[in-house]
Formats: sequence, structure tokens, C-alpha cells
Amino acid sequence: MGQNNYFRNLSVTIMGVLFVLTAVTVIAAVFFSVEFYRAVFFIIAILLVLFLLFLLAGFIIISRSSGKNEATTYRPGFSGSLLTPVAFRFFMPVLLFASDVFNYRKEEIRRVYIKANNDYVLSLGKKVPPEKLLVILPHCLQWSECGYRMREGLNECRQCNRCSLGKIKELAKKHGVMVTLATGGTSARKAVRDLKPGLVVAVACERDLSSGIMDVRGLPVYGIINERPNGPCRDTLVDAGELEKVLRYFITERN
Repeated sequence: MGQNNYFRNLSVTIMGVLFVLTAVTVIAAVFFSVEFYRAVFFIIAILLVLFLLFLLAGFIIISRSSGKNEATTYRPGFSGSLLTPVAFRFFMPVLLFASDVFNYRKEEIRRVYIKANNDYVLSLGKKVPPEKLLVILPHCLQWSECGYRMREGLNECRQCNRCSLGKIKELAKKHGVMVTLATGGTSARKAVRDLKPGLVVAVACERDLSSGIMDVRGLPVYGIINERPNGPCRDTLVDAGELEKVLRYFITERN
């Protein structure tokens, strides 16, 4: 897959640059005649080596997930490595930052991150009651010419089927999950704070999903990328069938 190649290329480039910096620092430390500066350079070299090892561990962990096909049956792609949190809290933010700074295949790198995160969330095997599962939707799913302006929930939705929200409203009633509309990261974080879910299923574009997943700490977030046939932030779509499969996976069975 092309996006995996972009992920590997950027990862190898970053680690290669870091390796060169480490080598230059070690050489400088060896040839410096002043003991103080030599010690400083050795300390910097050690820190760079540790940084490189963290990046390498993160690269290996994420590569294991990104190299697999999409889990249509929602099987976990991780074996529960203790270094997995390092990959998500350390390696991927560095990679996403680099892709933003150098404007290098940002969407593809974000997709790799979202898929790896989803595999990790699945590997946790967490199930929650329906009332503790929160579905966060972007406002751009609503039909742009709709006369009913929805704020946070779907109560105002008339289910005219001109957009995806009508089917999602049916799913929410059927499974008893919480649903909220978010205009951005701030409103999404507020919903999480106010509703206190045990697990979140979020629908958004690659940029909002990747930043939202990194913002939320200690709470599993499963991301579904929306479809944008009309461009960004206007009349976007989501596969209701895929959403229902995800809900069924995470919801505990009722007696």
C-alpha cells in the first residue's frame, strides 16, 4: 500500500538524520580537547541514542499494524506490547509533526496512525454498556441545505435521508448509545468531559481524527474516516454499516 511506503520513507529519513547527528556528536566528543565540552557532547550523544531507540521501537510497532490488511472482522492487530504506548505517545507525534513541517504526505501518514490506533484499541478487548459509548460526529455530515440546525445531538434530525445523520440516529436508538455533534476539537473534548464515556467512536477527517486521538488520554478512541465527495467540510458521508459493525463490537451484550 502506498501510504505505508510514505510512512516508512519518512520514518527512515528521520531516523537516518538522527543517526548522522549522533555520529557527528560522538566524533566531536572524541576529538574535543576540553573535558567539559567532551562530557557535554557525550551526554548529548547518549540522549540522541535513546531518542533513536524510542523511534525505532515505535517504527517497528506501528509497521506491524500498518502492514496488515484492514480488519473487516475487527480483529486486534496488536499483541499487547509494553512498548505500544511509546509508539502512540512518542513516535507517531514526532512523525506527524515532521509530515506537517515538511508538508510530506500528511493525509497518508495520518491514515497509518489512525489504522494503527484502531488496531490497538481493538487489542484492548474493551466492552462497554451502550450508555457508556459515545459517538462523536462532525457537523459536516449534515446536509448543507437542511433547514434544521442541529447543535449537539440528533433530536432535531427529521431523518429525510438526504445525509447520513438519519441512519445514524436510527442506529443510536437501536443500540442505545450516546451521540453528539462536534464543530471541532474543543467541542469534542467538552463532550468527553461532560458525558464521561468509557469508549469513544469518532467520525472525522484524517486531520481531526489524528489530533483528537492524541488529545484524549486514558480513553480508547476508535476512528472512522469520513468520505468527502464534495470536498472538505461539506456534505460529507460515513458508511452506516461500518459504524454499526464497530458499535456491535464494543457494546456489551444485553441479558
